[in-house]
Amino acid sequence: MKRFIDNNRFMYVVMAATVLLVLSIMLGFSMLLDQDRDGETDGGEEGSYSYHVAMVSGDPSDVFWESLYGEARTAGAGAGIYVEDFGALLNGDYTSEELMRMAIDSRVDGIVIEADDSEDIEEMIAQAEKEGIPVVTLMEDMPESGRVSYVGANDYTLGEMYGREVLKAVEGDSARAAVLVPVNEEERSPSFIYTGVSEAIARASADISVSTVRTGEDREFVSEERVRGLLLDEEDRPDVLVCLSVVDTISAYQCVRDYNLVGKVKIIGYYSSPEILEGIQKGIIQSTVMVDAKEAGRLSMEAMEEYLSQRYTSEYFPVSVELINEENVQDFIQEESGE
Repeated sequence: MKRFIDNNRFMYVVMAATVLLVLSIMLGFSMLLDQDRDGETDGGEEGSYSYHVAMVSGDPSDVFWESLYGEARTAGAGAGIYVEDFGALLNGDYTSEELMRMAIDSRVDGIVIEADDSEDIEEMIAQAEKEGIPVVTLMEDMPESGRVSYVGANDYTLGEMYGREVLKAVEGDSARAAVLVPVNEEERSPSFIYTGVSEAIARASADISVSTVRTGEDREFVSEERVRGLLLDEEDRPDVLVCLSVVDTISAYQCVRDYNLVGKVKIIGYYSSPEILEGIQKGIIQSTVMVDAKEAGRLSMEAMEEYLSQRYTSEYFPVSVELINEENVQDFIQEESGE
């Protein structure tokens, strides 16, 4: 009997300690958030915030996202918005859907998400709308989801740009092009980009086939594995790789270089990083499509601030796109180095 009572007491003590620990963590997080809202910004300047907006990405370590978020945070601070890279400080990997659910449960004032056009994300956006939380989608539009605005490039126009670069890369009458799509098997592919690529090529040549290869959602090891398998298959190896993410571009560059396929497989990349610029300079990457990440970050805050203050905003904010190739790569290298 005494042992039973002791065991119960021990259980209650453990439960009480657990509750206190959880409350302490929540209190600490709340104090940190209040300090960010009412204290100092990253730049050390005093400021106060009227709104808390969560930004959600499939891969917060991606260089495109880092540039986009940095500009959004700066723009948000100027408009009285505390912009949080939601989940960046959490231990463990969380999906975009899980992060969105946490943001909704946290009762943030708005959500900006780098959407992947999956049904789960569409459901989360609908849930946010139901809770009165406006959502702005980035880079992938989901017009039927209940989002208030979309910030990004026109996917079809982007696809046509890729298609024209494929035509420049092809030598001879026939060739195979593979579009590397950074989505998982259960997610929908960015059909408008693929349509733009296919139609731009079809208008000029009937002898170039175009296919898609899913490389996973911005995960380096998955991307490398898929690209390696694609390139080592001599029978079905494509002549041109069209990359729609930074991760896939770098994976393609490394694999083509490591397996002595320079000149045999052409690469058309996405965005800019020191490694991608190096690949263009060395002639391994033919060109890369540069979507202005900073402009996307700034416009996402413009759309969110307008909606939060007026309950209305434009449904579409177009983002500038530029092509980097051997002719202008030196300008971007100098810009990266701060010269």
